[in-house]
Amino acid sequence: MASLKWLAGALLACAVCASAPTAHAAGLHGGIFVTSLPAGAAVWMDGTYLGETPLFVDSVESGRHAVTLIHSGWQPQTVYTDVSAGHVAPVSIVLAQNNGARPLASRAKGMLIVRAPAGSKAALDGTPLSESNEAQSVDAGDHILSINKPGSARITQIVHIYPQITTVIDEIATSSAALSPASDDDVLAMLEQYVPPSNYTMNGDVITIHYHGAEVECAIGSKNYMLNGKSGTLSLAPALVAKKAYLPLSLLKRITGVSKTIAR
Repeated sequence: MASLKWLAGALLACAVCASAPTAHAAGLHGGIFVTSLPAGAAVWMDGTYLGETPLFVDSVESGRHAVTLIHSGWQPQTVYTDVSAGHVAPVSIVLAQNNGARPLASRAKGMLIVRAPAGSKAALDGTPLSESNEAQSVDAGDHILSINKPGSARITQIVHIYPQITTVIDEIATSSAALSPASDDDVLAMLEQYVPPSNYTMNGDVITIHYHGAEVECAIGSKNYMLNGKSGTLSLAPALVAKKAYLPLSLLKRITGVSKTIAR
């Protein structure tokens, strides 16, 4: 729906261009009509704040202008547009979501309910969750859910939280294919916290690491891997969460020979 509204705004801008009166034709001014997806972005032109999208500005001097859109939680973007006397120049921009830190209030939220046996302890991305069966607000997107059951090995699962939707994880009803028991309480840790980005590559789902004399090849979702030409089986399958690669901590420690505390 938001995309249709944005497209409608862009078409409206084109219609304005086609039917705009030529009252300014004799002068040196035109106008701009700025739309964005999402709407509500702050519009700056040549360093001057004009308002929020969707925005129509009249009496703009003819020539090239720098238009910058800023929206909390989205990457700032600058485009250049040419304004002609007596015409309205349309500027329509789809903003890219900012993957870095941003205020939680600007992020879409969903609800998560984890149903687990009494005495179980659950953690999301390493942060303990409240009591089982209690709904709690969670940022939309992919997360790593860990469940510790009394007398059982830790269970790790990748869960996707949808905006404004309640996701229920029923540990008892979930098939063993969806859950992976972690051997020796192994956990998934972010690759870039242990290996510099210059020392690994990602080609689709395949991850190749060259670090400290070790050569590792593994794949997202697969427990099979190669270390210095020898095949092996991982305790946990690598995962991709928020475009970040996560590998078993036991493997990362083996590669680096260094023990680190996972950043919370």
